[in-house]
Amino acid sequence: MRDLEELGRLADENLVGTWVGQGRHGGTVDEFGGCSFVVTGIPAAFFNGVFSSGPVDDPDAAVGAAMTFMAGHAVPWLLWVRDGVDDELLAAGRRAGLAEAGGPPGMALPIIDDIPAPPPELRIEVVDDVDGFAVFRDLSARGFEMPIEFVEMLIADSMIDDPAFGVVVGSLDGVPASCALVSVTGTTAGIYNVATPPEFRRRGYGAAVTWAAIEVGAQRGCDHAVLQASEMGAPVYRRMGFVDVGRYVQLEGAAPES
Repeated sequence: MRDLEELGRLADENLVGTWVGQGRHGGTVDEFGGCSFVVTGIPAAFFNGVFSSGPVDDPDAAVGAAMTFMAGHAVPWLLWVRDGVDDELLAAGRRAGLAEAGGPPGMALPIIDDIPAPPPELRIEVVDDVDGFAVFRDLSARGFEMPIEFVEMLIADSMIDDPAFGVVVGSLDGVPASCALVSVTGTTAGIYNVATPPEFRRRGYGAAVTWAAIEVGAQRGCDHAVLQASEMGAPVYRRMGFVDVGRYVQLEGAAPES
């Protein structure tokens, strides 16, 4: 079984690969000095990021390049580094005036083993067409309570044919109720966009679609899973067998004033 250090590294690599993959479908991607820059164009910091999965050679230069890149796109953004992975890069970000923005816990399921059956009333399907992606976007927008336009910018139709991504939707008598996305990097199944609108919550549907996304990852060669949890979701994932691999630190850069 992989130890926590290796699982943390794989979680970092999946986080970077996922955002870069999404950015290549509908945004702008660049790299500098071991950091990946991703702009989706959404005017919210969370959706434009600078990611590092290991120590960079010149932290101040990397932060400077990130600030120039993001300023050129006129978007707010976040620098993501898992705690303890690159303290010098975080220090450089703070010296440059980036603001503390919290950060989610990273979690990993060390082994994909038995996948429990979903609640009997919930029918879960892998969606792989334009109509299915439209349902996924609608659930995501309502589940995260954000504008549908943001989700449309983040989840491009071209992702349908990308084997690195898979989308599952759970429905009740034909009514979509919950969804999740899996992003495959190597043998890692990264779980993202687990969303359940308020009227369908507290029924176990979020956990069910998470398991379904993990199963899609297993079918594509994955033997473990990772995610970044919300504070509300973390206890649910721990009950599913996920373990903590370290918190991500987020530092925020503001969009330039017009």
